[in-house]
Amino acid sequence: MNGTFRAHWADRLGFCKVFGSPLAFRCIKSDGGPVPLTLVGVTRIYPVLYRERLKNGGSIVRSDRMESRMAQQHNQRCSVLVDHVISEYQRQVNSSLLLNDSESEGAKILKILETSAEPEVLMAEMSPEQLTSFATYKSKLEATRQLEMEKSIEKALEQAGLNDRDVVPFMRIRVVGLTNRNYHGKGRAKEGIITIWNPTEKQESELVEGQAYAVSGLMPMNSDSEILYLQARGSTTKWQPLSPLEMESFEPFFCPRKPMKLSNLGEISLSSEFDIAAYVVYVGEVYTASHQKKQWVFVTDDSISDPQSGLSNSLLAISFCSPSIDDDSFAPINSNLVRSMVGFCNLIKKPKDQMNHLWVAEATENSSYHLNFNPSMSHLKSAGASVQAWAKTSNSIINELRKKVSFVIGNCEG
Repeated sequence: MNGTFRAHWADRLGFCKVFGSPLAFRCIKSDGGPVPLTLVGVTRIYPVLYRERLKNGGSIVRSDRMESRMAQQHNQRCSVLVDHVISEYQRQVNSSLLLNDSESEGAKILKILETSAEPEVLMAEMSPEQLTSFATYKSKLEATRQLEMEKSIEKALEQAGLNDRDVVPFMRIRVVGLTNRNYHGKGRAKEGIITIWNPTEKQESELVEGQAYAVSGLMPMNSDSEILYLQARGSTTKWQPLSPLEMESFEPFFCPRKPMKLSNLGEISLSSEFDIAAYVVYVGEVYTASHQKKQWVFVTDDSISDPQSGLSNSLLAISFCSPSIDDDSFAPINSNLVRSMVGFCNLIKKPKDQMNHLWVAEATENSSYHLNFNPSMSHLKSAGASVQAWAKTSNSIINELRKKVSFVIGNCEG
């Protein structure tokens, strides 16, 4: 970074005067300790995930969709148990034995009223002092009863394994070190994956792909020849966006997302990430393998318009998985998605199924899918509209594709 830009940057950002000059991203070492300040370009922002620490010491990561289901199920189970405990408690409790001062005037009045045929008449004849004693005792009684009931609920929840879940949200961001236009060194820019634990609402909503930032509060975790892995806490990590003028001092780093078509899938390398707008042809049954629930989903797009031209390479098989520890009713993909137009993001290209002429992809933790094109999927909107229009007039092709999927599944089961 040249001196003029550094001076401008330090003047532009107040916290640079606290943290000092930015450390070049390529110079960060995995064992070098906290990074006060560095400059990065954001190339990809992945969906927010949730890690739950389990009682056996392990942990499990879920998508936003799966975490919402788990939270709903947990709350339902808790509600049923709490209602049961309250009902049992109210039926069994003997209010006259709840307090040690059962011989007090207020306690004696309560006993008399409980056995009286006309308690209202007795209360009307009481002195103000007696009414005060009764009200004071009854208030203490209710407070004690509430406390005992809460203890019973806590004990029941603990025995049922339904006490509070230990869940922490996090998000991953793929970044690249910025290269100054005046830099003449060799080698490609260093890439990194930043994991933000407990990201703030501002970070979730305002971090943007294609924007460069000055970032403070990062901690390197490990590194390989290609990628540096770092983590941070949302509340202690500051992301200051560079202005368009400041970004002009660096080489371009961003390749915008674009929709991939099946007809072009051969142009990208294996393990590459891609996004696609596709029509769901078939959602497979859930099966368990390697402690995970797995499911295959077969999709197509408008790459083929004439069934006479053949159906080779016209299907994409996507492998989805989720932790098998979850309730069996939680399938990775709902079968109701069949015949829907869906946008998929961050799929990973896998080796092609040459025998069945199928493209294959894997949906990882960082993958997401949506039926509607929210801002994070706006780049798929036009492609999605095209696929949807194609599907309405291509019943014969879609039926042939379903037959092909049935044939493939039949061979696998055989």
